[in-house]
Amino acid sequence: MAKQGSFTSFFKGIYQDEFKWSLVKSIGLFALGIRIAQECAGMELLPSQA
Repeated sequence: MAKQGSFTSFFKGIYQDEFKWSLVKSIGLFALGIRIAQECAGMELLPSQA
């Protein structure tokens, strides 16, 4: 059970440190943006008006 407390305290430490939390959010949102761009590859956002 001590393993669970260590796991939780690790993430609490990241969340409570402003720099680490900002870094984690930035990397996460960047990865999400890459994933969205890959899914939208080839999609016509503005189809040509003929």
